Amino acid sequence: MKTRYRLMLAAAVVLVVAMGVGLMGQGTAPVSRGVEQAELVPVPIPSSPEARAVEGARPEPVVPAGEATPPASVVALGPGDVAPEPEVANPPPQQNDEIVPEQPQTAQWKLEKTKHIASVLGRDVERLERERETAESRGDLERVRQIELLMQRHRGRLASLGEEIQALSKEAEAEALRQ
Repeated sequence: MKTRYRLMLAAAVVLVVAMGVGLMGQGTAPVSRGVEQAELVPVPIPSSPEARAVEGARPEPVVPAGEATPPASVVALGPGDVAPEPEVANPPPQQNDEIVPEQPQTAQWKLEKTKHIASVLGRDVERLERERETAESRGDLERVRQIELLMQRHRGRLASLGEEIQALSKEAEAEALRQ
Protein backbone atom coordinates (compact mmCIF):
# COMPACT_ATOMS: atom_id res chain seq x y z
CA MET A 1 0.00 0.00 0.00
CA LYS A 2 2.82 2.38 0.82
CA THR A 3 4.32 2.06 -2.65
CA ARG A 4 1.00 2.88 -4.27
CA TYR A 5 0.65 6.06 -2.20
CA ARG A 6 4.26 6.98 -2.94
CA LEU A 7 3.64 6.46 -6.64
CA MET A 8 0.53 8.65 -6.55
CA LEU A 9 2.42 11.33 -4.62
CA ALA A 10 5.27 11.26 -7.13
CA ALA A 11 2.78 11.54 -10.02
CA ALA A 12 1.11 14.52 -8.35
CA VAL A 13 4.47 16.25 -7.86
CA VAL A 14 5.38 15.69 -11.51
CA LEU A 15 2.00 17.06 -12.58
CA VAL A 16 2.38 20.20 -10.44
CA VAL A 17 5.89 20.81 -11.74
CA ALA A 18 4.75 20.35 -15.35
CA MET A 19 1.87 22.78 -14.86
CA GLY A 20 4.19 25.31 -13.23
CA VAL A 21 6.65 25.11 -16.10
CA GLY A 22 3.79 25.45 -18.57
CA LEU A 23 2.41 28.52 -16.85
CA MET A 24 5.83 30.13 -16.59
CA GLY A 25 6.40 29.54 -20.29
CA GLN A 26 3.19 31.39 -21.21
CA GLY A 27 4.26 34.73 -19.67
CA THR A 28 3.81 37.55 -22.15
CA ALA A 29 3.11 36.77 -25.77
CA PRO A 30 5.60 38.08 -28.33
CA VAL A 31 4.45 41.22 -30.12
CA SER A 32 4.07 40.93 -33.89
CA ARG A 33 5.60 43.47 -36.25
CA GLY A 34 2.19 44.78 -37.28
CA VAL A 35 1.31 45.71 -33.72
CA GLU A 36 4.67 47.42 -33.18
CA GLN A 37 4.13 49.60 -36.22
CA ALA A 38 0.50 50.36 -35.45
CA GLU A 39 -0.38 53.66 -33.89
CA LEU A 40 -1.50 53.46 -30.31
CA VAL A 41 -5.03 54.74 -29.96
CA PRO A 42 -6.01 56.01 -26.49
CA VAL A 43 -9.05 54.21 -25.08
CA PRO A 44 -11.51 56.45 -23.21
CA ILE A 45 -12.28 55.32 -19.66
CA PRO A 46 -16.02 54.82 -19.20
CA SER A 47 -17.61 56.65 -16.34
CA SER A 48 -21.18 55.32 -16.39
CA PRO A 49 -22.15 51.97 -14.77
CA GLU A 50 -23.51 50.61 -18.09
CA ALA A 51 -20.23 51.35 -19.79
CA ARG A 52 -18.33 49.63 -16.97
CA ALA A 53 -20.48 46.50 -17.50
CA VAL A 54 -19.56 46.49 -21.17
CA GLU A 55 -15.94 47.09 -20.20
CA GLY A 56 -15.57 43.34 -19.40
CA ALA A 57 -16.24 42.48 -23.05
CA ARG A 58 -13.13 41.94 -25.12
CA PRO A 59 -12.35 44.63 -27.68
CA GLU A 60 -11.69 43.58 -31.27
CA PRO A 61 -8.03 43.64 -32.25
CA VAL A 62 -6.95 46.74 -34.12
CA VAL A 63 -5.48 46.02 -37.56
CA PRO A 64 -3.38 48.81 -39.08
CA ALA A 65 -4.88 50.38 -42.19
CA GLY A 66 -1.82 49.53 -44.30
CA GLU A 67 -1.92 45.81 -43.54
CA ALA A 68 -4.34 43.39 -45.15
CA THR A 69 -4.83 39.70 -44.53
CA PRO A 70 -2.38 37.71 -46.62
CA PRO A 71 -3.95 35.96 -49.62
CA ALA A 72 -4.30 32.19 -49.57
CA SER A 73 -1.55 30.27 -51.30
CA VAL A 74 -2.62 28.74 -54.59
CA VAL A 75 -0.69 26.00 -56.33
CA ALA A 76 -0.91 25.88 -60.10
CA LEU A 77 -2.10 22.64 -61.66
CA GLY A 78 0.55 20.72 -63.52
CA PRO A 79 0.10 18.69 -66.67
CA GLY A 80 -2.09 15.68 -65.99
CA ASP A 81 -3.53 17.10 -62.77
CA VAL A 82 -7.29 17.08 -62.42
CA ALA A 83 -8.97 20.08 -60.86
CA PRO A 84 -10.84 19.14 -57.68
CA GLU A 85 -14.59 19.25 -57.76
CA PRO A 86 -16.20 21.97 -55.69
CA GLU A 87 -17.65 20.86 -52.38
CA VAL A 88 -21.41 20.53 -52.21
CA ALA A 89 -23.52 20.66 -49.06
CA ASN A 90 -25.49 17.47 -49.80
CA PRO A 91 -23.55 15.46 -52.40
CA PRO A 92 -25.35 12.68 -54.28
CA PRO A 93 -24.55 9.14 -53.18
CA GLN A 94 -21.56 7.57 -54.89
CA GLN A 95 -21.87 4.48 -57.02
CA ASN A 96 -19.75 1.67 -55.59
CA ASP A 97 -18.12 -1.03 -57.68
CA GLU A 98 -19.95 -4.31 -57.71
CA ILE A 99 -18.66 -6.94 -55.32
CA VAL A 100 -17.22 -9.85 -57.24
CA PRO A 101 -18.77 -13.07 -55.96
CA GLU A 102 -16.38 -15.44 -54.27
CA GLN A 103 -15.07 -18.14 -56.52
CA PRO A 104 -15.89 -21.70 -55.51
CA GLN A 105 -13.10 -23.39 -53.63
CA THR A 106 -12.76 -26.40 -55.86
CA ALA A 107 -10.26 -29.21 -55.43
CA GLN A 108 -8.16 -27.69 -58.24
CA TRP A 109 -8.12 -24.32 -56.43
CA LYS A 110 -7.11 -25.99 -53.14
CA LEU A 111 -4.41 -27.95 -54.97
CA GLU A 112 -2.88 -24.80 -56.49
CA LYS A 113 -3.04 -22.99 -53.17
CA THR A 114 -1.34 -25.89 -51.36
CA LYS A 115 1.38 -26.09 -54.03
CA HIS A 116 2.04 -22.37 -53.59
CA ILE A 117 2.29 -22.73 -49.80
CA ALA A 118 4.69 -25.67 -50.26
CA SER A 119 6.91 -23.66 -52.63
CA VAL A 120 7.05 -20.73 -50.21
CA LEU A 121 7.87 -23.07 -47.34
CA GLY A 122 10.58 -24.75 -49.45
CA ARG A 123 12.21 -21.37 -50.15
CA ASP A 124 12.07 -20.63 -46.43
CA VAL A 125 13.88 -23.90 -45.65
CA GLU A 126 16.60 -23.00 -48.19
CA ARG A 127 16.99 -19.57 -46.59
CA LEU A 128 17.23 -21.18 -43.14
CA GLU A 129 19.94 -23.56 -44.41
CA ARG A 130 22.03 -20.61 -45.63
CA GLU A 131 21.44 -18.80 -42.34
CA ARG A 132 22.51 -21.89 -40.39
CA GLU A 133 25.76 -22.06 -42.37
CA THR A 134 26.56 -18.42 -41.60
CA ALA A 135 25.72 -18.97 -37.92
CA GLU A 136 28.06 -22.00 -37.86
CA SER A 137 30.85 -19.96 -39.43
CA ARG A 138 30.38 -17.28 -36.76
CA GLY A 139 30.39 -19.94 -34.05
CA ASP A 140 26.93 -19.02 -32.74
CA LEU A 141 25.81 -22.45 -31.53
CA GLU A 142 22.63 -21.16 -29.89
CA ARG A 143 21.41 -19.66 -33.18
CA VAL A 144 22.37 -22.86 -35.04
CA ARG A 145 20.21 -24.87 -32.65
CA GLN A 146 17.27 -22.48 -33.11
CA ILE A 147 17.54 -22.63 -36.90
CA GLU A 148 17.74 -26.43 -36.92
CA LEU A 149 14.57 -26.58 -34.83
CA LEU A 150 12.79 -24.26 -37.28
CA MET A 151 14.02 -26.34 -40.21
CA GLN A 152 12.69 -29.55 -38.60
CA ARG A 153 9.28 -27.93 -38.16
CA HIS A 154 9.25 -26.63 -41.73
CA ARG A 155 10.32 -29.98 -43.15
CA GLY A 156 7.58 -31.74 -41.16
CA ARG A 157 5.05 -29.27 -42.52
CA LEU A 158 6.42 -29.82 -46.05
CA ALA A 159 5.94 -33.59 -45.66
CA SER A 160 2.31 -33.13 -44.59
CA LEU A 161 1.77 -30.68 -47.47
CA GLY A 162 3.18 -33.29 -49.88
CA GLU A 163 0.58 -35.77 -48.65
CA GLU A 164 -2.15 -33.14 -49.01
CA ILE A 165 -0.99 -32.36 -52.55
CA GLN A 166 -1.24 -36.03 -53.52
CA ALA A 167 -4.76 -36.32 -52.08
CA LEU A 168 -5.89 -33.03 -53.67
CA SER A 169 -4.47 -33.98 -57.06
CA LYS A 170 -6.59 -37.15 -56.99
CA GLU A 171 -9.64 -35.08 -56.01
CA ALA A 172 -8.94 -32.55 -58.76
CA GLU A 173 -8.67 -35.33 -61.37
CA ALA A 174 -11.96 -36.84 -60.19
CA GLU A 175 -13.58 -33.40 -60.23
CA ALA A 176 -12.33 -32.72 -63.76
CA LEU A 177 -13.79 -36.03 -64.94
CA ARG A 178 -17.19 -35.15 -63.42
CA GLN A 179 -17.34 -31.90 -65.34
